Amino acid sequence: MLAGNQDYPAKKTMVFKWQPQEEYDSFCLCICITKNDIPLVWREYSSTTRTYDLFHNKWDLCDALDPISVPDGNWENENFAPPTLFAPPAPPTLSPALPQPPSWASFLQDIDRYFGHHEVASSSKYNHSIEHFVSMLHFHLRFQLTALTSTPQGRSATFESWIHKTEWLHLCRLVGDVGTDVATILDAQKEIITCFIGYLVTLPVSGLSEMPANLWDLGPDPSLAVSNAAIRVSYMQLPKQQLYVIEPSLSASLVVWKLVVADAATAVMCLQPDWGSDITKIALNLLQKGITFKTLQAMAVAPDARHPLTELRLYSPTYTLPPFKAVYADYVVYEQHRHKFMNQPRARAALLHGGLVWRLAMYSFGFDDLPSILKGISWEAIPFGLMLPINDQTYFDDELSEEEVDFMCGTYYSYNDDGTMDKVSWWPRPQAWAASGLNVGFWSTRCEEWFQKFSTTFKRVSPESTIHVSTMITVQ
Repeated sequence: MLAGNQDYPAKKTMVFKWQPQEEYDSFCLCICITKNDIPLVWREYSSTTRTYDLFHNKWDLCDALDPISVPDGNWENENFAPPTLFAPPAPPTLSPALPQPPSWASFLQDIDRYFGHHEVASSSKYNHSIEHFVSMLHFHLRFQLTALTSTPQGRSATFESWIHKTEWLHLCRLVGDVGTDVATILDAQKEIITCFIGYLVTLPVSGLSEMPANLWDLGPDPSLAVSNAAIRVSYMQLPKQQLYVIEPSLSASLVVWKLVVADAATAVMCLQPDWGSDITKIALNLLQKGITFKTLQAMAVAPDARHPLTELRLYSPTYTLPPFKAVYADYVVYEQHRHKFMNQPRARAALLHGGLVWRLAMYSFGFDDLPSILKGISWEAIPFGLMLPINDQTYFDDELSEEEVDFMCGTYYSYNDDGTMDKVSWWPRPQAWAASGLNVGFWSTRCEEWFQKFSTTFKRVSPESTIHVSTMITVQ
């Protein structure tokens, strides 16, 4: 046994020194120490290099027991007595206290610190992309900015009734604006614009050609094809939808993908001469305005190139048990997961999605990085993305799964006892967004005002307060 502070060995106690022998590869020779030499030899060792053999009543001194030990030196200050078989119990020591959990005030500070560095992007950062009233009329509805007359070619009773009861602010909201940036429009011009919108609202489709050409550039003498002859619009007929392909007509495309839009209004918008004939610039204009489009790339791949989504790490909604009550911290966690998802290659599909999903993606992605989205499909598009076989060719693009779209909107799946499932979300899911008055086909100033309002609402809620999620997704 190792001895600590030992007394001098008794008269009948033997002391042995184990001396290394270099010529025998450090083999130790056991040397018996005489009574007279014990005091001198003892001081050359420390308490960790002395062992007492109680059974044989002897001491062994050996440096190999603790090569880095320091000799005690002054043997006269030590007490030499054989140790007892059982050492006295050491005084009890208190274990260190477990760290206390952070205080609630600390949690509140962490939440505040997080949002202090992740503020909702201000509207000013999107001013150059958000459509304003006049540009909406021109680019989306094809209103002639040089219109000088509001005299109709035949005022119907329905037209007159609509003109009489429609207020200017209501008309602005109908177009997609909040009415705050139209102060510079003269009253005479307001009358012309009101008549123009009245035509679109009250005339049947077959009668739209009756609109004066000086009001609508898609009137009796449309000139879009002539004004931008460098762009050609064709269509792809699919079983459940018709897609419009935008491509240059006078030269080969400089991109490997096809610009495809889902509606005729967006296709007409791409024909406007203001955007030129560069397909990348046209696509960037759509991307900056939150308009839905696809970048289909034709590729020939092996039959086994497609893989089930189960092989892909999906970012899916949260599953909860009823009753579900969200708190502010839940929103923070949701935002952190959404930021993380936007670092994935296929996350570019969220920006091509348009609408509210586009705006949520922009919050995490950033406006200045949008051109990188148009470099082409990600490596995940072929095995997991959209695949469209069209005219003996197979096209691919990045596409969000239904669960990933729900995830982007902050959706929670709550299973009830009867086996049914409720879906609640921080932001409107695509079905709710499509049916709302905010869905005008692009991200308008009214959309941004609504987005800023609700983002600020989430931030004002205290972390300990329960948020009824269903009340946070109202759209008007």
